[in-house]
Amino acid sequence: MLGEIGNARAKFTTALDTPSGKDPIAPVEAMMRALWDGQISRHGKQTATVPETLEAARAGVHLAATLVQWFISGVVVRNP
Repeated sequence: MLGEIGNARAKFTTALDTPSGKDPIAPVEAMMRALWDGQISRHGKQTATVPETLEAARAGVHLAATLVQWFISGVVVRNP
């Protein structure tokens, strides 16, 4: 998804209010980036990763669930 957002961010809209001149997709992208960068042990690497704490795992689940909900419910939409 990070690649999709980065390559076609103008095709995405959000129901969240965004101040004039600000990127409306930036908060969504930041959440995805936090999940991707913060949950490295879940993405399979060739080298060993740092074990994650229970708190970090819980935070990752909540963040992922929020992102999924936003896309499913129409808070974030990809325009045709």
